[in-house]
Amino acid sequence: MTVKNALIIIAQFITVSLILLLGFILIDLKILGNGALCDAEQIILAGTWIIFIPLVFGIIINSWIYYAKGKWKKYRIAIIVITSIILFLSVFLRQIIMTTYYGKEKNVIENENPPFIKIQLFENGKFFASTYNLSCESENIGTYYLKENILKLNYKNEKSEYLETEYRIENNDVKCLNCEDKYELKIK
Repeated sequence: MTVKNALIIIAQFITVSLILLLGFILIDLKILGNGALCDAEQIILAGTWIIFIPLVFGIIINSWIYYAKGKWKKYRIAIIVITSIILFLSVFLRQIIMTTYYGKEKNVIENENPPFIKIQLFENGKFFASTYNLSCESENIGTYYLKENILKLNYKNEKSEYLETEYRIENNDVKCLNCEDKYELKIK
């Protein structure tokens, strides 16, 4: 093995390792309920994307060129497939989960003043809630129960400080029954 081949193998290993690490971080953030970020973390997330995208396209182009030259064909095909899947999931996983696991949206409850609250209710009895208080975003998932205009939310993960478990629906107004702070929520 020549020094040049050793350097190529080391560079490939480092690049693929970085793509896997950054890709799994980005994929994890796309899973509903895992996307809680504050402003400082969003800067780090932007940096992650800035590093991830050139690495992915660079390794795909590099692998395509070396595949065309006939070098390490099976490895090059595997790298192209794996990095393409990681790129696809890091961009589209949230939409895939929303359409397959959550299904059709039944109602959306929102407010227009800080802290911004959005609760999406789905026909299958699941909900997805996001809150944003001008510095941090929080996501919550779980199931809900609606009977006689009383909405009860059962959280799968720790709930946001701006959400509670019981709401009364009157016309298009949604009033929290057990909140310390009252927010004007409406069905959109």
